[in-house]
Amino acid sequence: TTTAMIAAADSSARGAVHTVSIIVPCRNERGHIEAFCRSALAQQLPAGWQLQLVIADGQSDDGTRALLATLVAEDARVQVIANPRRIVSCGLNLALAEATGSVIVRMDVHTEYASDYVAECLAALARSGADNVGGPWHAQPDAKAGPTQRAVAAAFQSRWVAGGARSRQLDYDGEVDTVYLGCWPRASIDRFGGFDEALVRNQDDEHNLRIRRGGGRIWQSSAIRSTY
Repeated sequence: TTTAMIAAADSSARGAVHTVSIIVPCRNERGHIEAFCRSALAQQLPAGWQLQLVIADGQSDDGTRALLATLVAEDARVQVIANPRRIVSCGLNLALAEATGSVIVRMDVHTEYASDYVAECLAALARSGADNVGGPWHAQPDAKAGPTQRAVAAAFQSRWVAGGARSRQLDYDGEVDTVYLGCWPRASIDRFGGFDEALVRNQDDEHNLRIRRGGGRIWQSSAIRSTY
């Protein structure tokens, strides 16, 4: 993996362009999808990289599809596909099948990302040579949150609740059991496979477990910043 990333950097210097594909499952996200897409498309990529955004829509019926159609018409980097089973794992696998990038980045509509999120994912892959990289889980209540949401967010980051999981430590850099969302070289997906479609949730935990059991490595970088 490290060799491949170095080769990509070398070829970039010679003028070659490489694609990083962002894959996103969604359903009924009318209030969030437009802001998310504009944020994803504004990611600051290093020289030699271009972005593809693949959204798997789970038969939205709240107006989300109309907004996505507008975005597709405005920006050729956006591709929308149907996810008739509506399940997240199915949507991810359908998006993977359409992704053309040598690197795959998973994103979530309800997360806010630093402008260099994807760039830091690429940097972490190059540094670590890992099969999956990501940033720490960071939950934060929104501005209008009530006491319950604030309590949940505080508990999520609490060492007592999370059991000292490194994936919840915002300043931790190094190997972990799992990361939030994830970023994979295409070769890692080819080696370990996609997501288990029998799982309605926790498909990311199972996927990371499969990587580790297969001899792969998962790496967390505190420079990969996002807030859920």
